[in-house]
Amino acid sequence: MGFRQIALVVEGQTESAFVSEILAPYLQAFEIYVQPVIVKTSRLADGTAFRGGGGSWRHYDSDLRKLLEASNFQWVSILIDFYAYPRDAPGADCCARPHQPRRCAEHRAQAMASAIDHPRFVPYVVLHEFETWVLAAAIGAADVLGERAVAKALNQEAETVGGDVELLNDSPSTAPSKRVLRCWPDYDKVTDGIEVIREAGLDAVIDRCPGLRSWVERLLAQ
Repeated sequence: MGFRQIALVVEGQTESAFVSEILAPYLQAFEIYVQPVIVKTSRLADGTAFRGGGGSWRHYDSDLRKLLEASNFQWVSILIDFYAYPRDAPGADCCARPHQPRRCAEHRAQAMASAIDHPRFVPYVVLHEFETWVLAAAIGAADVLGERAVAKALNQEAETVGGDVELLNDSPSTAPSKRVLRCWPDYDKVTDGIEVIREAGLDAVIDRCPGLRSWVERLLAQ
């Protein structure tokens, strides 16, 4: 099939580090080369683009369309959190009752695909955010980066949903990032989060996160 190059639009520095340090080496074994692109959310006073921080869907839409116009990328994808999903983004009005996060995430991905309307676009909505993967990486661990108490606390959080961490909810007080901070007050998203996933191995996280597994399989199959 030969090597393939993918541009991946992400929300910020943590997601960019995850792509560069964890996902890219994983996919490179399959001759897939992925380049993270942090979304441009505004412009500074000097006119230079400021990247990161999520923001309005129009910023994602603009960056995605520009990347899809570039001939050097076989595919363009996106990592966007379910938690704090932009209110103006496609599918944002998904409000099934009772709440069905996997169904809603798929609805949003399909809505993004329809809005962008390009055969080389592969959308993905992360349930519920980056720290979901941190919790998945900690499952069954005796310690996390040498911290036994942290590992125990994170495992207890995972047990509340039977180990299916993608179902941990997305309220402002109980989102995965809030849970991780309660268990690990000194947690640093960029450094610690990446290292926890590296320590567990991406395969272990994929095995525990069906949504992530489905997206990675789609990238491999493109």
